[in-house]
Amino acid sequence: MEKVFTKYFSKHQVAYEQIIESDLKLVVPVYLEEDTIAMMLKSVAESQLSTQLTVEVILVFNYAEDASQEVIGRQHRLLDWVIKNKVKWCTEGLSITILKAFNIVKKHAGVGYARKCGMDYAAYSFFKQDKPDGITISLDADTKVEENYLEAIYRAFKTNSYIGASIYFEHPLSGELEHEVYQAIAEYELHLRYYLQALRYAGFPYAYHTVGSCLAATAEAYVKAGGMPSKQAGEDFYFLQKVIPQGNFGEINKTCVYPSSRPSDRVPFGTGPSITNLLATAGEYMTYNLQAFIDLKEFISIKDQLYQLADDEVDDFVHQLSGRFRSYLVNSDFFKALKPVKDNCSSIDVFRKRFYEVFNAFRVVKYLNYTHNHFLERTPVFDAALSLFEQIDGTEPDVFESNEILELYRKLEKS
Repeated sequence: MEKVFTKYFSKHQVAYEQIIESDLKLVVPVYLEEDTIAMMLKSVAESQLSTQLTVEVILVFNYAEDASQEVIGRQHRLLDWVIKNKVKWCTEGLSITILKAFNIVKKHAGVGYARKCGMDYAAYSFFKQDKPDGITISLDADTKVEENYLEAIYRAFKTNSYIGASIYFEHPLSGELEHEVYQAIAEYELHLRYYLQALRYAGFPYAYHTVGSCLAATAEAYVKAGGMPSKQAGEDFYFLQKVIPQGNFGEINKTCVYPSSRPSDRVPFGTGPSITNLLATAGEYMTYNLQAFIDLKEFISIKDQLYQLADDEVDDFVHQLSGRFRSYLVNSDFFKALKPVKDNCSSIDVFRKRFYEVFNAFRVVKYLNYTHNHFLERTPVFDAALSLFEQIDGTEPDVFESNEILELYRKLEKS
C-alpha cells in the first residue's frame, strides 16, 4: 500500500499538507458560488449532524492566470466571507479546510484541476493517517444533499468493501427558475438515465453514471487511478474509467444529491451547456438511437468467440453482426487493439474481463458516434427512452411528457 502512495506523491505535489483526522473527506470546487455555497454547507452540516461520523469539508477556491479582475475580486470576497462565517457550519464532527488554487495555468485551470487539488490533499491526508480505505467524496458548491447522505455513503463502502461508487442524484424539476429550464433539465437527465440503462440493456458491465458531484472513491483507488485529470470538463468520466475496472465499484441509491438545474457556460460540455443549448434552440434533446444499443447487445453476446478467433475467421465473425456494427469494426483499430490482449489470456474467464480493456467506455462512445455519423439518426430522448423502457419492463407506460418517463427511470435506478 505505501509504495503506491509514495510513487503517486513523488509525481504530484500536494498544495496543503495539514492532516485532519476524519472518517470522510468531501471535496468541493468553489468558483463564483456566492448564491449557493451557504446552501451546500448547511445541507452537508445537517447530514453530518445526523451521524457520529467525522467529516472534513475541503473547499477549493480557484481561478485561472488570465482571470478578470472582477472574477478575482469576487473569489477573494467569497473566500473572506466563508472564513468569517464557517463557524456556522463547523461542529465537533465537521471541519472546513480551505485550499487556494489561484493563478492556475490557463490550459489546466477549471473544475478538473480544482477537484484534483482537493482529492490529492484528501488522499495524502488519509495516507498519513494510514487509512488507504479512507473515503473521499466529490461534490459541487451548487448542490444540496439528503440528510442521510454521509451515513449512507460510509455504510455502503464499509458494508460492501467498495473502492468507488456513483451516488444517486435528481435535478430539481420545480422551483424559482423558469418553467422552460426545468423542462430542459428533465430532458437532459432523462438522456443520462436512458444512456445508462441502454448500456446495461446491451450488457456492458461498466455502465455507471459519471457525474462529478456524485462520486466517491477510497484513497488507494484514487492514487491507483492516477488521480483526477486536470481537465476543464469531463474529468469525472475520465477518472472513473480508471477506477471502475479496479473492481468492486458500486452504486449508492439509498440517498440523493440534488445538483443545480441552472444553465451555465463555465465548462465546454456537460449539464450547464446542454441546458443552455436546449433553451437557445427551444428543441428536444436528441439522444442516441436505441438501434445502436441493440447492435451493441448482439456484439457483446458473441464476444466469447473472439477468444480463439484466427485471423482468417474474422470475416465470418463480423458477418454475424449488423452492417452498421460490421462497418465500425472493420474501419476501426479494434482487432489490432484486441490481438495482444487475446494472445495473453490464459483462459476464457480472463479474456472476458480483459476484453473490456479494449472495448471500454471510450470505445463505446467512438462506436456510437461512428454509427450515428454514418447510419443512424439521433432520436428525441422521450421517444428513445419510451422504447427502451418497453424493452426492459415489457409494458407500455401511459406517459406523455419527459418528466413523467423520467420518474419511471428514476424508480428503475433506485430499485
